[in-house]
Amino acid sequence: MIMYDDPVEVLKTLISIKSYSGEEREIAYAIRDFLEENGVDKAFIDSYGNVIGILRGEGNGKIVFEGHMDVVPPGDLEQWRYPPFEPKIVDGRIYGRGASDMKGAIAAMISSITLINKPSADIYYIFVPYEEIAEGVCFSKAIEETLRITPGLVVLGEATRLNVYRGHRGRAVIKITVRGISAHASMPELALNPIKSLADIITRLNSTKFPVHNMLGRSTLSPTIIKCEPQSPPMIPDRCEMIVDYRMVPSESKEETISRIKNVVQQVEGTIDVQYLIDKAKMWTGKIITIEHYFPAWIYQGELSLHILSLTKKYNSKATLGYWRFSTDGVYSAGIRNIPTIGIGPGNEELAHKPNEYVSIKELEASCKIYAELALHLFH
Repeated sequence: MIMYDDPVEVLKTLISIKSYSGEEREIAYAIRDFLEENGVDKAFIDSYGNVIGILRGEGNGKIVFEGHMDVVPPGDLEQWRYPPFEPKIVDGRIYGRGASDMKGAIAAMISSITLINKPSADIYYIFVPYEEIAEGVCFSKAIEETLRITPGLVVLGEATRLNVYRGHRGRAVIKITVRGISAHASMPELALNPIKSLADIITRLNSTKFPVHNMLGRSTLSPTIIKCEPQSPPMIPDRCEMIVDYRMVPSESKEETISRIKNVVQQVEGTIDVQYLIDKAKMWTGKIITIEHYFPAWIYQGELSLHILSLTKKYNSKATLGYWRFSTDGVYSAGIRNIPTIGIGPGNEELAHKPNEYVSIKELEASCKIYAELALHLFH
């Protein structure tokens, strides 16, 4: 029998459920059941696959505790010390895919409900699918379409090692398409080789100086996928496509981000198109959504973050303010809606998407108490 007030037991259950992006059905129902067992006033799943729990308070504001249910695949299993979907406790740590990113925080949020008695604010628990592919998208559906609320605070459970994080660089997925002229590989002088053009583009982008932010660091660009066609060893292709991951700082607008890359590629031979990736995705519920892969940078500098830091230090005396290197659902709440947003979570962000991912049980249990503290004492 699962002890619903024990984040370790809840986390073990969550890790054991494979929940790849778009395949979150089983974990969604498990989380909904956990919320119901722990005494929320209402728990349900919306049409997008978001799991939502509502704990009614005295109406003095609204606090959202948020996390994502999906995980990335484990990759090469030989690199894992323990099977990624069979949670293992070793030396005060729980190992498994999603332990740090971010089922540990979800388990702590669920278990914290048993510590909350008559909160001043109304508390919402929102656990979303598909975040690993498109952060903020399903979160926005839960806030704007399902609940239709404007929270006074969003608490993200992404890993912070129990520090208080308040922002990160934005993320854009940009597709660069190069069209050339095909020819037999033995006669390259008759072709316009798009592979060579892409190589030139990569070289030029690598030498480009991107903007620097005094808190979030430098913008970065990383090619992540290259595809060419037709694919035949003795044939020079006539079309190549490259996907790049661009992490931008707050000073860069959506227009400036794409213009910077366009200015580089226009110096290269070939017919070249640059655009933000737009695609359709099917949620586990069957719902189809259209996603433009542009997610803005954000920083929350309100005084509320200092109050939250003070409360957090009761359980982590060394807690500091900081910023993530990766991107979160805060791109919607803070980046688009300007809702006060902070992050507190167990685990180390550097373990995200790596083999042998783990979370400290000590951090897991402390985060459970921190979430309850925030729910009880932030708004009066």
